[in-house]
Amino acid sequence: MELSDTEKADIYFWEAIEKSNKYKKAHWSEYDVEEHIENLTDYLSKFGKERMVLFEKTLQEKLSDLYTAEIAELSFILECDFKKEDEVYVFDDYLSDDGFLYFRCWLLLKGKEFFEDIKADIQSFVNGKYSFNIGDCWAEGLLYVADEAYAQNHEDEESIIKDTVYELYPENDYDSVERSMNREPEGGVELQKMYPKLVKEMAELRSN
Repeated sequence: MELSDTEKADIYFWEAIEKSNKYKKAHWSEYDVEEHIENLTDYLSKFGKERMVLFEKTLQEKLSDLYTAEIAELSFILECDFKKEDEVYVFDDYLSDDGFLYFRCWLLLKGKEFFEDIKADIQSFVNGKYSFNIGDCWAEGLLYVADEAYAQNHEDEESIIKDTVYELYPENDYDSVERSMNREPEGGVELQKMYPKLVKEMAELRSN
């Protein structure tokens, strides 16, 4: 059966993310975000412009897929200040646009299986299958990978891949002010009620 362009792009995207991660099954302490992004840039640079455009298009779609209240709540649990009151963890719920974007980039670098698990239930984060350094939850560099990969072979062209994707697929713009979440994210005491296992494990880890 012939794959659609979207299906091909999806395969290319996850293949690039996973083949450029040398530490896929390793302990979190061996993984380095910057090294992964550098390897990903080198990997993509071996392909032509069409493949890079598909990568960038898919990246933007996946970032939009993660623009949900649940992923925002995961960000609160992993990144925001919190305190413990009468055995209940109370979280701040501050979310900056840039910080949340870089956080979603970090999640994407974990690969397809994790992406699908986390979209289904953010408590998958503590299901025992994955190992992370939660002290460094941002991966801004992923936003520039396709353009930097192209620039390795075309020095005079800046941001041509991103520009091409904006022209071809304007509806994909993950930076659009018209974005809206599926609901308002919860914060404070609500997170422990909603995600007891995740909050307990992460709060205890972050308290050490």
